Amino acid sequence: MKKLFICVCIAATATFLSCGNETEKLKFANDSIAGVNSQQKEILDDLTETLVEVSTSLDSIAAGEGMLKNTGEGNKLSRQQVLSNINAFKQMLAENREKLSEMEKKLSNQTGQVAKLGAVIKHLNNELNERENTILRLEGIISQKDATIQDLQTEIEVHEATISQINEENEQQRQQIAEQDASLNTVYYTVGSTKQLKERGLLSQKFLGKKKVELGGINKSSFTQADKRTLSEIRIPSKSAQVMSGQTAGYELQKIDKEHCVLKITNPSLFWNVSNVLIILAD
Repeated sequence: MKKLFICVCIAATATFLSCGNETEKLKFANDSIAGVNSQQKEILDDLTETLVEVSTSLDSIAAGEGMLKNTGEGNKLSRQQVLSNINAFKQMLAENREKLSEMEKKLSNQTGQVAKLGAVIKHLNNELNERENTILRLEGIISQKDATIQDLQTEIEVHEATISQINEENEQQRQQIAEQDASLNTVYYTVGSTKQLKERGLLSQKFLGKKKVELGGINKSSFTQADKRTLSEIRIPSKSAQVMSGQTAGYELQKIDKEHCVLKITNPSLFWNVSNVLIILAD
């Protein structure tokens, strides 16, 4: 009768482990085995308590896996939380594996119906294997995502470096164009009396008193620099003036008062076509 009772208890244990909640099943199995002989009762209590602990841990891990796999917008875990949960599960699995190993050692010295609890341990070991495989898969997914994120970050950095280089090159080109543009549109002018211009080596007087401009070796640092696109007139401190540098068209000389006149540039392109240097004689 006792053997039959034990068989029924073992069968009940296996049946309840195969479906439903692990913790409640094993508690029921522990209650059913209460009728075995007192010599094996202590071993069964110890083993069943361990089975309940392992089963509870597996239930907890299974619930956690569900959260990791099915996070919606309202229950979205951060990457750090996922990694923290995975590490906690791995630690829990390692502890459960150690407990089951101890149980196997205890059962190795038992015979009869108690030894048949090895089937329950095998079942739980299989559960542990499945959980470990799931954890490994989750770690693989995280690693792949990390790799993808790293690849994207690297690609972004390369693009940013390329864009930065292009912007730098464009800026250099803009500066060069601006410098070239400024150079092309830079003109130099000076106003002086015959004496002043001679002293500066800009004017010489030839046979019969004819005056000639000396353009060779001009020191432009002594000239006023201007942009021909914006220079429209030059005020001259004399009632009369004469353009000595060769410009013959595109301008007008107008008297302002007894001591001043003004040179107005009416056609910059035509006026500066001869030279970008303007020498005005004002006596």
